[in-house]
Amino acid sequence: MSKAMSFGALRLAVIALLAVATPVFGRRFHTRGEPVVRPHHSSRPVEFHMPPYQPKENDAYVCTGIKVSDLAGTDATVWVTQYRALSDADTAHHMLLFQCDDLTPQQRAAGKWECGHHGVCQNSQVMYAWAKNAPATKLPDDVGFKIGGTTEHKYLVLQIHYAHPLPAPDTSGVELMVSEKPQKYQAGIYLLLDGSIVIPPNTPVTHADVNCQFNGENTLTAFAYRVHAHKLGKVITGYRYNTQNQTLVEMARGNPQWPQAFYPMKHPIDIHPGDLVHARCTFDSTGRNRTTRIGATSADEMCNLYVMYYTDAEKGRSAFACMGENVPELTDALPANSDQPLPPNPLLEEHAKHTHKEDMYNVAATGLSAGAADMQSEQQPEQPELQPIGTVLNPDDYEPGRIAKALGGVQFVHNWGGSAHTFGQAVAVSVDLSGNVVVFHRASRAWSGGSFNGNRLRDTSSPIPENTIVYLRNDTGEIVFQMGARFFYMPHGLTIDHEDNVWCTDVGMHQVFKFSPRGGDGTPQLTLGTKFEPGSDDYHFCKPTSVAVMRDGSFFVADGYCNTRILKFGPGGGRPVRTVGRASSSLLGRPPALDEFNIPHSLALLEDRNMICTADRENGRVVCFRASDLSATDVTINWQRSRIYGLAYSPRDGGALFVVNGPNYAGNKVQGYVVSVTSKSVTSTFSPDGNGLSNPHDVAVSRDGTAVYVVELNPRKVWRFNVAAGVAGGVQDPTVEFVKSPDAAGGDSAAPSLSGHAKLAMAALFGVPVVLFVVIMAVLRLRKRNQRRRFFLHNLNDGPGHRKTLDSLLGTKSRQGFEPLATQDLDDDSDSDVEEFIAKIKSRT
Repeated sequence: MSKAMSFGALRLAVIALLAVATPVFGRRFHTRGEPVVRPHHSSRPVEFHMPPYQPKENDAYVCTGIKVSDLAGTDATVWVTQYRALSDADTAHHMLLFQCDDLTPQQRAAGKWECGHHGVCQNSQVMYAWAKNAPATKLPDDVGFKIGGTTEHKYLVLQIHYAHPLPAPDTSGVELMVSEKPQKYQAGIYLLLDGSIVIPPNTPVTHADVNCQFNGENTLTAFAYRVHAHKLGKVITGYRYNTQNQTLVEMARGNPQWPQAFYPMKHPIDIHPGDLVHARCTFDSTGRNRTTRIGATSADEMCNLYVMYYTDAEKGRSAFACMGENVPELTDALPANSDQPLPPNPLLEEHAKHTHKEDMYNVAATGLSAGAADMQSEQQPEQPELQPIGTVLNPDDYEPGRIAKALGGVQFVHNWGGSAHTFGQAVAVSVDLSGNVVVFHRASRAWSGGSFNGNRLRDTSSPIPENTIVYLRNDTGEIVFQMGARFFYMPHGLTIDHEDNVWCTDVGMHQVFKFSPRGGDGTPQLTLGTKFEPGSDDYHFCKPTSVAVMRDGSFFVADGYCNTRILKFGPGGGRPVRTVGRASSSLLGRPPALDEFNIPHSLALLEDRNMICTADRENGRVVCFRASDLSATDVTINWQRSRIYGLAYSPRDGGALFVVNGPNYAGNKVQGYVVSVTSKSVTSTFSPDGNGLSNPHDVAVSRDGTAVYVVELNPRKVWRFNVAAGVAGGVQDPTVEFVKSPDAAGGDSAAPSLSGHAKLAMAALFGVPVVLFVVIMAVLRLRKRNQRRRFFLHNLNDGPGHRKTLDSLLGTKSRQGFEPLATQDLDDDSDSDVEEFIAKIKSRT
């Protein structure tokens, strides 16, 4: 008895010491109605490890996956109630754990795969994050993350970011406490993040502000938080503004240089429908003599606030996300101390430097409430390996950009009237036969993390009530015509063809439409796809992204988000006559083949060259095929560690592609590129005053090639640039690579050819080791077949003059919804690229 009492007294003394050391370390609260933290008697530990992997270069992102039933040893639904990292900061920069619907066949077979630039898994949601030697995270009693069994989340994926090479293979992982006992409350993560802040050099204070209006149907109860930034992050604060009693409450204040666990809030905070949420990240770049941007490497920065909440186990959702500054009035209302750092804490600062994995933070929640809204990230399903079309890319085949004759300078047009308009999420732009600029936007609707349930639009009750297609004069920018009210649900792509017909894609309806010039009577001349029904056969689409139309009436559709394919149709539609495309395998060390897409996001027709080109978004490249039969060409352009959103073509001065990239993890400048198709070189770059773009989504060029227009998701604007006549010159851009395709038509005719005997000798020389390799692999496969059950199961498996007040904002709905990033349109890998930062992270973090 005396030993038990002594142990209990010692334990209380340690807890008291930690409580004095920091106001957030090990905090417990007991108020009316809170779930009390008690041991989860029915829980048991399971460990999930990375298969042995030795990073050879900086900033390697590697994933491994496992089926929940294999990890937990049961097919029943299990609840995760606690996490503990099995790693240290000298090995792993950070780890993320995702719950997923499925893995691709390639991922299951590979056991581990590169996932910094490519996908993590299908329909991923983050459920745990660790960095800087953070201790374990324990949830309150009766609260858990629900996975496996009857849920959609049948798999777990562990992503590890290795900042530097390691001298030996690593098997870091995470220990989970799981229970088959149903919990009363389901835990979830509400992520607020910024993807566009630019931190100037040697600046003591730079703010990144993220805010949204919560449009969920039920209240969330927030009880813990985690902050994440890199070396420049000083403090991250979080707030909730209650729109009923008009009160602003601080939810979080964290030092991103401390152990990045989930810290308990001082008291639980309910987030009601209609409330505003805000995160502010404060950076100090003193001593850094370069500009810093948001990105995935340790040399970049991040601005992430994870809010952990709980809700009803049956009705609740497990994730929600907010991206961008959507309510600037709330930013103006923040308190003066919103960027005040926490006082120094030697205990936590030492803890962040060294490993103390036995320590634990208990995140105890208070108050009970139900409801939530989720973020469904949509990764594209991958298909079995097929023979590639064209040349399989190899890094050794890359050549640097070459200086060639430029199309001329591209100059930003200041004070163009069209840029004065503010739209909804501006997603597409085109030019009609009269030279009018045609903008496709989402008006009062936004594609956010909760817009889709899987691939299906969550709210199909009513179309967007406002006009979504706006015609602007190309000279003055004034609005001359509008259309599209009460028809579209989630606009994405728009094209004006050579007869002035209007072609549109709607990713919520999963359909493609052709309207008469200026919409005619509002009834489509042609409709393809089945309304609200995603599919992959000849008569269905799944979130189609873009259309390109030939002069003979044939047309192409980029069936982008789910099916990763390009289809060619005859003039009357019907069944496609040609198809190309399959999902990227994203395996370690292998670039995608020419026909392996990861969101074909935009199309451009080069009819004078018999080519159709696509912006292969997540693969960061432009790939071109012959328009006649969709066979390979020698035109493939890669942007290193970037994302390509839109492209347009002008035959002027020998032909050029106008390309816009988007927010990326390498910190590459977001801007437009002019690429000569003839010389395969970047001849110019463009952005407003050379300061870069924020979230461009599409680009169009006038029919005479003298003007270029870019639309952005945020700011929700359209910009105009003038293109000068062709002059000599060019630019060298180290992020752009032009890929040799010797197997495609147009290969190097000067290359020496082998004689018939030489070819036979070469075939014999290389054929013998190939045959031996096949025989050895067959024997090994037979031997392993009987061992597979025992082998590591986890190896098998993102009004002028004044401003509105905050109070006046509450009477309007102009800023409701959640701004996508990427994201992250940061198009939900899909238009909510939030998972580009979390999940890829695309990611998406």
